[in-house]
Amino acid sequence: MPDDVDPPAPGAPRTPLTVRASTLEEIPPAERTPVAGVQEALRKRGSRRGGRLYAGLRWGGATVFAAVAVALVVSLLTSSSQAFSHSGLSLLWTGTWDPPHRIFGAETLIVGTLVTTAVALVLAVPIGVATAAFLAELAPRWLAAPLSVLIDLIAAVPSIVVGLWGLLVLTPVFAGHVEPFFQKVPVLEWFFHGPAVGPSILLAGVVLAVMILPTIVALSRTALAGVALTDREAARALGGTRWQVVRRAVIPGARTGIEAAVTLAMGRALGESIAVAMVIGNLFVIPHSLLHPGATLGSAIINTFGGVTTGLERSEVIALVVILLVLTALVNAGGQLLLRSRAQSGHGT
Repeated sequence: MPDDVDPPAPGAPRTPLTVRASTLEEIPPAERTPVAGVQEALRKRGSRRGGRLYAGLRWGGATVFAAVAVALVVSLLTSSSQAFSHSGLSLLWTGTWDPPHRIFGAETLIVGTLVTTAVALVLAVPIGVATAAFLAELAPRWLAAPLSVLIDLIAAVPSIVVGLWGLLVLTPVFAGHVEPFFQKVPVLEWFFHGPAVGPSILLAGVVLAVMILPTIVALSRTALAGVALTDREAARALGGTRWQVVRRAVIPGARTGIEAAVTLAMGRALGESIAVAMVIGNLFVIPHSLLHPGATLGSAIINTFGGVTTGLERSEVIALVVILLVLTALVNAGGQLLLRSRAQSGHGT
């Protein structure tokens, strides 16, 4: 019995042993029994600290991202102010780019950008959605896994490699076989007339389609996999085949995700420069045929920025960057509005 504890009087009832705080401090920590709820309180306190740390990191990252975005926009607007002061908004609808005569117009470049993007989407969206539906719903697992890996590898190929492949491999094939074939098709001949030279709006659209195809396939497959199982079972209960279930239940149910995939792919196609510059021909004219060479905002920036000789010309090229940034922002904003309208109306996933 410790010396600082008084012994009980003779005949007195025995009371529980009480220990002073000094004696409790002498007990090793490993032999102490924590009070009920202490461990839970410590756990909650640690989680609150972790939550505050995560919130701080999240807001710090968001602040840094916003600061970088604002700095980028301000620097581009400052650098292009001379161009807009010289050309004004007529830069958007003037079709002549003649630096020696101080005439700058982006109309042909905007038209080329929109046309090549449209060609790429016309080719990539049906193929991409069909491939995603095949991989997610119809293909056996032993085949779906390697095909998915292959598509991911295509997405990792650098733009310059795809452009070089288009220049060395696809250009002679298009000039000798593909473009002459389209010139003979009765209805398509309206869009394919003129000499078949290889580098053209059509070839640039095909290269862009190859580049955006993995994005459409990957995101569309994720959207298809997110469709509720009850929708599939309901379609099967009505007697639908596997293809009918995919076409009438799964794809409509994943419409929102597919639209998001197309929006992201469109933004990628609008901003592509290296690959397009290698296969489009880089001719600053409005194309009247898909077989004609042309130019886009990205290809013009790549080809002209290195040879600028005056401050005004440099500012005009940076103005093209601003126009491209605005186009991309409008596409993304339109996609977000479309997704929100779909979500509010209750369509898609």
